[in-house]
Amino acid sequence: MNFRTSLLAAALFTSVAALALGPASAQTTPPAANSDTAQTQAHHHARMLPGQLVDGRIAFLKAELKITPAQEMQWQQVATAMRENANALDQAISTTREQRGTMDAMQRLSQREQFAKVRAENDARLLTAFKPLYASLSTEQQHVANDLIVPHHGWHHHA
Repeated sequence: MNFRTSLLAAALFTSVAALALGPASAQTTPPAANSDTAQTQAHHHARMLPGQLVDGRIAFLKAELKITPAQEMQWQQVATAMRENANALDQAISTTREQRGTMDAMQRLSQREQFAKVRAENDARLLTAFKPLYASLSTEQQHVANDLIVPHHGWHHHA
């Protein structure tokens, strides 16, 4: 995979990977060193919600997995789960942003618990949708999927 594609993959899968990392990670992308343009783009990206990126992630993953017409029905279930997950994360992040700076310690811990619940529900939803697709994948496609899903971080890009 070339450098441009690797960067695209990293950007597109940020919010899904963030499900395992928490709300702060879902909102940040490190800028390139000494680049005002990169810093501006990173700041803009930091304000974007997962729902704004999900269709790009879906398209990228579909292309990487080389989904066939015969696998399209199973793929659509995965795409739907990814969109629902992004919406759930959008809601959690929006609530966090609205309450930023006004929460006490108890409210922050409660919020962390809520994010953990969203992550667990999202993981369960994605797993339910992904199982039939994975079973329909060729050995080569399964290897790609295995490389794209890394422990504790969700979707990832090829190195």
